[in-house]
Amino acid sequence: MKNLYRFVVVALLTAAFLTSMNIARADQAVLVCCNGTAIPDAQIDGRIGSEWNDASIYPNISIDPQGTGQLWVKDDGTYLYIALQFQADSSKSWVCFQFGNTTCMSTSADGALFGDSNYPNVYEDISFNGNPGVVIDQHQDGVGAMVVNGSNYVTVELKKPLNSGDTTGKDIDWTVGQSYAFLIEWDSNGGGSSGGTTNHSLQTSTTKTVLLSANSVPEFPSLALLMCALLTVIALALLVKIRKSRFSVGLTS
Repeated sequence: MKNLYRFVVVALLTAAFLTSMNIARADQAVLVCCNGTAIPDAQIDGRIGSEWNDASIYPNISIDPQGTGQLWVKDDGTYLYIALQFQADSSKSWVCFQFGNTTCMSTSADGALFGDSNYPNVYEDISFNGNPGVVIDQHQDGVGAMVVNGSNYVTVELKKPLNSGDTTGKDIDWTVGQSYAFLIEWDSNGGGSSGGTTNHSLQTSTTKTVLLSANSVPEFPSLALLMCALLTVIALALLVKIRKSRFSVGLTS
């Protein structure tokens, strides 16, 4: 029986280790966009609420040029929804989502820009042309919001059509089952921002893709992390039981 306990302990710890490794890999590679309920325009307000409960959640996503944040992503068959929260180093930072290319500010990419003081609105539907870089789309698709609290904690929400038909704005026609390049960029001490030390021009982009899934069950890496912790606790409990068993044998021998 003791040998069986030892085998189970080793198996549980191995499973916990492999689970943690899968969390690390999945977090930076493919972001699965599950199918969920629609979010009204009025709830795209820079505040995360229950409207994101059926989204896939990525709690430790890398953002360029530095740091990590928590990401929510889903679609309703008509719109793509993305939310992001992270700690900035200034109340005057901007955030940019780039779609369609893994090269920062690629001339073939679509984008969504938040909080850039060079432009009149908090959210701008943009594309990139290389010079001067950012172009405000003539047709503004979607709704976006950004809120920075007193601790410089940034919340961004985006509602974007999956198929806007805006080829001039380089909008992607999203298709279920396909993956699309995705970058998250921010800045607190460059053009359109001020007060911090983060400059996006010094970045090396972190490659990510968004997979548009027909699945309505969200992905929760945080649940995988919970499973990892649970396996570890069970393994430790078995180890304690083995030690107690040995101690009892020692007393009676």
